[in-house]
Amino acid sequence: MWKYIRKLFKASNKDTDRRFRVLILGPANAGKTTLLERLTDSPAGAAIVARNGKRVKGAPRGYDQRGIHNIDDEITYASNPAFVFHDSGGFEAGGVKEVEAVWKFIRKRSLVSPSQQLHAIWLCIPTDNDRPFGFLQSGFFSKSTASVPVIGIFTKLDGRRIKVEIEVLGPTPSPSDFHDRAQEVDREVAGFINGLQTQFRNEQYPPAGFIEVGNMDEVSERSTASCNKLLRVTMDALPHETQRSLLGLTVWKRNRRVHTIYVLRRVLHAGAEGNIVVRAQQPGNDEESELRADRGFRILMGGGTPPVTV
Repeated sequence: MWKYIRKLFKASNKDTDRRFRVLILGPANAGKTTLLERLTDSPAGAAIVARNGKRVKGAPRGYDQRGIHNIDDEITYASNPAFVFHDSGGFEAGGVKEVEAVWKFIRKRSLVSPSQQLHAIWLCIPTDNDRPFGFLQSGFFSKSTASVPVIGIFTKLDGRRIKVEIEVLGPTPSPSDFHDRAQEVDREVAGFINGLQTQFRNEQYPPAGFIEVGNMDEVSERSTASCNKLLRVTMDALPHETQRSLLGLTVWKRNRRVHTIYVLRRVLHAGAEGNIVVRAQQPGNDEESELRADRGFRILMGGGTPPVTV
């Protein structure tokens, strides 16, 4: 089985011509740019925008400004060019023209070569807004996106929490107020998010999954964990093995631990036998240590019913 694992890693580390393509929807100031920067481990303003195969001048500082970008622009980051993003831009309140442009793009990308096809849609819903329901009013969820799953991303959770703290604790709370009423604030925030999820799940074609993100302005364990969760939720929502393999290749270039978990899942799905344990190890320079880098893994052959630890 060790040889099989190594074969999967080597195969996924080749095929550099294939890229995972995502359409990211959401209004201005929904946290889309920040999310992409955290996901690709890139500094602010590092976006590379290409239109018709040529780089758009001035795009890195504001590719999502009106007049600079369009939905066909390819947005990449030098830190991980295996991701290709498309931004819907003016998808503010779900206007008819904006929604039709999105559907036209989705249809067009379903008819192109595999390397140009769209693989996932990330819908950014800012929770610091009290009425983030423009997408529901647009009729976007009245049609199926077929094999392209939609992932609902509730962004700016930190902004929602601040709003709730002001409502619950008042404009000038004391430290003891935060401590004594923290659970009440948690319940209010969770209730708001659950209400949003219910609204979206009641649509004819709801998102395939949801995640919540906050405090994405800085690189931290929390923002990294949020990005990893987004990748896992997207992976689980993809309907075809070829799509999951392609995202696995893309993830490998960003986060070896997430990719390791993906490969182990493939082993289990294929019916491999043996105990599979993921353990923390220090990265090294040789090939086997490179495969285990970040969090690593170890294969222990044996009988019985194997537990899987990740």
